Amino acid sequence: MHALRLLAAATGSSIAQLCGGGGGLTLDFSLFSEDRHDPHGHLVNPALYGPENWRINSSGGARSIQDERHYAAYRSKRPWSFYDDAVSDLDLPFGCQSPLILEQNGGFVGLSLLRSSRNGPCSADTVAAFARVAHQAHRSTRVEIALGQERGENMLASLTTSSEFTLLLDRYGRLVAMTAAAEALFDGDIGLRLEGLEVRLSNPGEDRSLRAAMTRLLAGDAIDGPVVHECRAGATDVRPQGHWRLFLTRLPANRDVIGVEAQLAITLRPLLSA
Repeated sequence: MHALRLLAAATGSSIAQLCGGGGGLTLDFSLFSEDRHDPHGHLVNPALYGPENWRINSSGGARSIQDERHYAAYRSKRPWSFYDDAVSDLDLPFGCQSPLILEQNGGFVGLSLLRSSRNGPCSADTVAAFARVAHQAHRSTRVEIALGQERGENMLASLTTSSEFTLLLDRYGRLVAMTAAAEALFDGDIGLRLEGLEVRLSNPGEDRSLRAAMTRLLAGDAIDGPVVHECRAGATDVRPQGHWRLFLTRLPANRDVIGVEAQLAITLRPLLSA
């Protein structure tokens, strides 16, 4: 909420909003930087997040930015009086947005600015400032997902209770800590092994690719560089498609949550049998 308030203030916007939902554009959560006088409950009305919502439905791909030009193009297709009436009641006709996550089943997470008539349409500087924040929000969302559908910080602070197959590595690929569930990964021939404290993939080609990804993530700029590498792992002659979906994540800098210098995390998710 503090970040949303700062974003609204920095861009001179009435409201900054973070919302998301499952398939079919159902609204599961919606956070606003401040309360808006909304006697009719428009801002939390699920019906207003359907086809008439020219903000959500003008969205492009993840990390794209839409503003009033895109809204106008969607509205030109036909009258959207239901949503227009709500926007008029709230006096929030302007703004811009970015989908942080878009799933094939319609699930989404989005960040937006809602601007009043007094704020006016977005200027080029407003859109540029919003785009910088949206880029970081997209990176953060990917890291949260890669670390296991729970807050990454909590996962790091509670390794002994996490059910995820997650390993924390230093910058040289050496094991720093792991979840209790991950200990079993080294008991069988399922694509992962230890050389001393160094975590390696059993398949030589996969291991070379993983080492290159580690180098790339660590060498990138902490603000704008890559943060997540995704691939399949554990390929064998019997199972050439692999055993795992592997997420290699660059951890936030200077966040020594568990008292060690962990800079990378590997999370493994079992692949469904072919």
